[in-house]
Amino acid sequence: MNSLRALGLRFDMPRQPVRKESDSADLTTRAGREGGSLGADALHVMAPKSFWTPLNGPVPGRLIEGTLPDDHYARFILRLPKKWNGRLVVAAASGITDERTYDLYFSDYFLTRGYAFAATDKGVRRTVLDGDTVLMPMVPESGVRRWYSRLEALARFSVEAASAFYGRKPERTYAVGLSNGGHLARKAAESGSGLFDAALEVSGVLWTGERNLLRQLPAALRATEGKSADPAALARAGFPNGDGRWSPVLALYRQVYWRAVLHLFIQDLDPAYDGAVEDYDLDARPASVREAIAEFGHTGDLKIPLVSVAGGRDYLISCREHALAYRDLVAARGRENLHRLVVVDDASHIDANRETFDFIPPLMPRAHEEFERLAAR
Repeated sequence: MNSLRALGLRFDMPRQPVRKESDSADLTTRAGREGGSLGADALHVMAPKSFWTPLNGPVPGRLIEGTLPDDHYARFILRLPKKWNGRLVVAAASGITDERTYDLYFSDYFLTRGYAFAATDKGVRRTVLDGDTVLMPMVPESGVRRWYSRLEALARFSVEAASAFYGRKPERTYAVGLSNGGHLARKAAESGSGLFDAALEVSGVLWTGERNLLRQLPAALRATEGKSADPAALARAGFPNGDGRWSPVLALYRQVYWRAVLHLFIQDLDPAYDGAVEDYDLDARPASVREAIAEFGHTGDLKIPLVSVAGGRDYLISCREHALAYRDLVAARGRENLHRLVVVDDASHIDANRETFDFIPPLMPRAHEEFERLAAR
């Protein structure tokens, strides 16, 4: 079975509502670190151990996990520390990862500072059949158009649960996220729902009719066909030059991510397409595909403060076509006073790249710094 085509298989995975609540002697990843049992998704997005949040002691509290109310497709985890600073952080996982993806990236950091922290898998579920083949059930319940509603559902549930546990509502609630979780943090900042007071996104994916992965990645694949990349064509696709030390980084993203990401979103948004992903032409496809993107896409019309942290050498979502383009979208709406963009020049999409390429700085430390600035407003 082709590992990429497996992303597009369509079948249902029956699930039942689940809810488990318990007191925990330590809500952090201390036990997982000591026992070597940290989740694969948490490690997948994380920088080397030297960048992990120091854990100077246990953080006891209440652990609630299971499926969202009235939505058994979406899983979540909520951690409520006993020593609470009165604030709540809510996140949606990146890509096709699970609700524990941010255990190292965000959860430990927030818990050790007194924040309650919640995360959802967005209703996306996948199974690794062997070392290379990923089975990704494609059903309407797991589609990208459902993702943002689940972040809001998690925020509502978490506020209620925190209020019951602490005897008072959170003073402030923040949305955070990485990659397509960052896309949802942007949506939270644009929503005007009143659920969030501010948001922070890292490597956030931009979705508009003109700028999106279904346009950028096919062009990038064509620009890198054969033994060497076409620098001019790669630049037209929005990506920085891949020469010198960046050549293996570019090759890694092309080999591991580009086709897989395209299969995921084409199968979700345009399941009738059966051609090669590098030949995909969004403008030649039915108008319904572009209309679907408009349903969940960005507007730039911020309602609350948003901080964006991006890598200048992001070879999955280019800085030019995503971070800088979103900055311009916000400015076009006259909302630039609510937006702060931080670009880390040599950073890429995920911090785990630092394990292989020691010249790539991780984004997480800067994201934490920027959150502190945001929270101090």
